[in-house]
Amino acid sequence: MRNELVVIRRTDGTVIKGLLEWDGDDEHVVPTVPLPEALYLRTEGSGERFLVRASQTKAVFFVKGHEGSPDHDEVKFFSDIAATDLWIRIRFADGEVLEGQTQNDTRLLFDSGIWLRPFDRTGNNVLVYVPKCSVAEFHVMGVAIHKRTDAVAVPGEPALARTK
Repeated sequence: MRNELVVIRRTDGTVIKGLLEWDGDDEHVVPTVPLPEALYLRTEGSGERFLVRASQTKAVFFVKGHEGSPDHDEVKFFSDIAATDLWIRIRFADGEVLEGQTQNDTRLLFDSGIWLRPFDRTGNNVLVYVPKCSVAEFHVMGVAIHKRTDAVAVPGEPALARTK
């Protein structure tokens, strides 16, 4: 049984701080199993034990300390640029591998399949739909960031595209 220092943010906006008791994987930095639906927390001060449903959480933060650092400026990469597409690799149970581009949005999480645009434009495939139930492995290989273009007007000439 592991006891992890956590801060839980619930979907209703409340914050709970305590020790999470669970049968986690001690061998890996990122556990190989998901958190259970029933999360048992113990408050540090009183030691009171209570239940929180995972479905009622926005996120569970595994933390170094409950006090945090209010003056900490979180590192975010490319926070002002939209990562519109993902380069993904899919492996099927029979060993076949597909790579291509897909939209980076919530549909990737919730839809029952993945729309994949192959990178090889010389091949016959224009678009592929892959039902998630047929995927044996899924990897994000990279993120496509599209540069913004502005039209540059020169009197008497067609507008040119300039990248920023």
